[in-house]
Formats: sequence, C-alpha cells, structure tokens
Amino acid sequence: MNRIILTGIGLFFCLFLNAQSPGVVVYTGLSSMYTSDRQVTSKGEMHYGWLVGADARLVEGGLYFLIGGQFIKSSLHSSKKPEFFKKRDFNVISGRLGLGFNLVRFNNGGTLRSKVLGSINFINDAPEGGLYIDGYRDLNNAYLGVLSGLGYTWGIWDIDFEYQYGIFNAFYKQPDTKFNGYTFTVGLHF
Repeated sequence: MNRIILTGIGLFFCLFLNAQSPGVVVYTGLSSMYTSDRQVTSKGEMHYGWLVGADARLVEGGLYFLIGGQFIKSSLHSSKKPEFFKKRDFNVISGRLGLGFNLVRFNNGGTLRSKVLGSINFINDAPEGGLYIDGYRDLNNAYLGVLSGLGYTWGIWDIDFEYQYGIFNAFYKQPDTKFNGYTFTVGLHF
C-alpha cells in the first residue's frame, strides 16, 4: 500500500516538473487594444475582446524558443465599458516567434517567467468600410508588433499577462493607428 502511495506522489511531482520541459501551452483569455489616433480609439476607451491560442516551447531549460499563434476576436469600435463578448466585429490571426526565459523558480514548484516576441497580426475580418470615416475605411492586411510580459507556471497551469507594442499602422496611410494592447490568459501545458 505504501508503494502505491509513494508511486502516486512521485507521478504527481513528475507532472509538475514536466511543466518546465518543452511542450505546447493551449490558452484562452481577454484582450484590450488601443491606438493613439482618436478617430480609431476615443479618449478613455479601448477595443475589448477575447482570444484563444497555442504556444510551443522549444528547447528545455531556463531559456527557450517560443512559436505560436492566436485568434483574437475584438471590436473595431472602441468602448468605455469592458465589453469583452459583445459585438465582436474585428478578427485577427496572430503569429508569434521569440524567446522565453525563467526568472525565478519557487520552492512550491512554480516558476515566474518572461518573454520577448515578435508578432505579425493578420486582419482576418473587419467591417466592410472600416470605421465609415473618410481616410479610415481601408485596413491593411496585417500589422506588426513586439510584445513582452510576465507569466507564472505552476504544474500544468500557466497564467500570463502580456503587453504588445504596435510597430506598423493598421489603417492604410493613417499614422498613429498602431494597435498596442494587453492580454491576460490562462492555459494548460502539455
């Protein structure tokens, strides 16, 4: 009986140690984006939405490669209230590539992590006619961003907070329409 209990405890801890090895993290979460252009994002407002994604961690250890993708369903029109699930008319498919690294490993088996990634964001669907304002009717096919963030891994669970800084404009020939944004995600590591 004691061997069965010890084997069960050993398997339980192996599962937690395995979470830092290479694998895939599947996650979901909330997003909020904004631009500096007041025609796109009114003062005090954001573009709220939700996302699903998967990131692969390659190479075991404290420094690893990350490659992944996300599907973001948001709103092209900004709002004051954080309406993450209402009237989502702006879909983005995002490809991500970069480095992740462990900052601190805690005695409870948890790890505080960070990352630096490049992101190409393909606009998959948006309202025809854009914002219906002259000069803001045409969106580019894609825009680029750079992101960083903090995450915490405990066993098979990952919690992440990221900030993306937009590099290229989302609207055709409109300066200051770079989408910056925040995401908060929860996922499982396989």
